Parts: sequence; C-alpha cells; structure tokens
Amino acid sequence: MYRRKVLALRPVRRSFNEVGSFSEEGPAHRSASEDGFTLVELLVVIAIIALLMAILLPALTRAREQGKRIVCLSNLKQLTLAWMNYASANNDKLVNGAPFAPGATPPAGTCPAPPAGLSGDVTAIIPLPANWLYSVHKGELPWIGPAYAFSGGTWYSDRYQSECLQKVAIQTGALWKYAQNEKTYRCPTGQKNSLLSFMIMDSMNGKTQYSDSTGRAILTKYINQIKGASMRMVFIDEGVPSPDSYAVYTASQRWFDPPMARHGNGTDLSYADGHAGRIMWKAPETLDAAKNNTYNYQPTTCPGKEDLYKIQVGCWGKLLYTPDPACKYAPAE
Repeated sequence: MYRRKVLALRPVRRSFNEVGSFSEEGPAHRSASEDGFTLVELLVVIAIIALLMAILLPALTRAREQGKRIVCLSNLKQLTLAWMNYASANNDKLVNGAPFAPGATPPAGTCPAPPAGLSGDVTAIIPLPANWLYSVHKGELPWIGPAYAFSGGTWYSDRYQSECLQKVAIQTGALWKYAQNEKTYRCPTGQKNSLLSFMIMDSMNGKTQYSDSTGRAILTKYINQIKGASMRMVFIDEGVPSPDSYAVYTASQRWFDPPMARHGNGTDLSYADGHAGRIMWKAPETLDAAKNNTYNYQPTTCPGKEDLYKIQVGCWGKLLYTPDPACKYAPAE
C-alpha cells in the first residue's frame, strides 16, 4: 500500500543544475526595483494628473459660480416677495426704498464699539428731520437701516460697520418682519465683510431726483400704480452696500450710478411681478463703465444706448426724452 505525498501548491521555478538535470527552487521573489515605478513612469502619471486638473478645474469653477448665481436669484426672489407682502399689509403702499440718513445709536451693549472713525448709528430716524431732502419719505421707515459705513454724515463705500451693527441695521428695517434671515439681503459673491448687496431701484419709492412736466415726483408710491410689472425692476444686485436706492436718469440719455458687472457680463435683478432674472450687457463700453465704476456715463453706440434703455425702462417704465431712433427701445407700459 502506497502513501501519497501531498505537496502544497506553491510557485516553483526549475533550473538546470551543474549536471544538466532540473532542480526545484523555493517560491519566486521579485526585487524591490521590479515592484516600483521608474522615473519616466512617475513623470507620465504626474503629467496625466496635471492635464486632468487643467480640464476639470475650469468646469468646477463654473459650477461653483453657477451655484452662487442660483442662490443670488433665490435671495432676490425671497426679498421681492417680502417687498410684496409689505405692500399687501400696508394698503398697497411701497416700502421706503431709500435708507439714506443715519439715525440713533443702538442701546449700549447691543454691539461692540464700531471701528475707529465710524459711528454706530444704524437705526432710521422716524420722523425724519425738517431739513430732510427727500420729504416724500417723511414718516416712512426705510426697508433697511443704514448698513453702510458712515461718520459725520459721510458714507464710505470701501469701509464697513461691524457685523453686529450691520445685523442691527437689517433687523430694524421695515422688511425684516417679512424676511427674517440676514443671508437673504446679499448675494454670496457680494463684497467681503458686507451683509448687504441688494438695493431697491430709484423709482420704487426710492431716492428720486426726477419729476414729470408738471413738476410732480414720478416716484411709484403704491404697488397698484406699476404697469408692466414683469418688466419693472425692484431690487438690483450692486454687490456692495449703498446709502440710497440705485439711481438712473429718465430724462437724459446717460447713466447716473454705474452699470453693474456682477457674475460676469451683467447683473441679477428682481421684478415687480415677483420673479428674478439676469440681465446681460451687449456693449463693451457698458462693461468698461461698470469695471471702471464710471458715474454719469453717456453711451455712444447703439448697443451701449440699448443697455441704458433696458435699465431706464426697467426702472421708470418710460423715458422723458426721445431715444435714438436708430436704436431699439421698448416701453414697459
């Protein structure tokens, strides 16, 4: 009877020995150099990774920017719904869109001391003083307290109140009752350190400088006065806080405030029917005026004039001058 020898399965190598016969060796082992990468292989892998990053990063950047645009439009829509709810609760009267004058200092201990050189006045003065320039707002609480930096009656576009004081400004505004989230009042791409980037258009009970041929202010005071609501602009994304509403002429073929270049070649806005959207500029000169922050800019080309008409009509509904007949113009009413 024979006993079988069971051999464990293992890799073996056979080689010739000195006498020419095969012999078995132990398990095969590879050297460290055989398991690793060569320098050329490493460089190829690094080059491939760099190429993939070059391809994917712009796409990721665009996706991130698109996400911020969506949030911006959502915030504009929510703020406009709050604006509409305010009118509904106040006999159709529009909220005061011009938070121009600084007011009383918050109670002691509400916030830390403001930065050096700035006051902490953030609450609107009610009633407005007798020498208040814009008497059409007498007794009206502004939609937001002054969230911009100011001292001695002068405001600073490049300086900011503390975050605490800005929150007080937002929470003492007339719209806080209807939009109780500080994030609603700004675009995610707004200027750093500012909790406010949206402003109301001049015509929507803002800081008007214009009147019709009879001398009456052409400010819209009631929501039922708005014609062509789907084209009439309410909020605009300026990107920075401002002491008043967004101003544009209606009796002159020129801008007042500079055009806004936000999210690329245009800006986000909301409209009186409650929707929010994006407006894109046609003319290089409009973009140049936006990038250079040019006030009172007067366009010279048809695309530039059409960009201006778009904002003027969106703000006021009509023009109080004759537009260039060679360029496109469409009233909102």
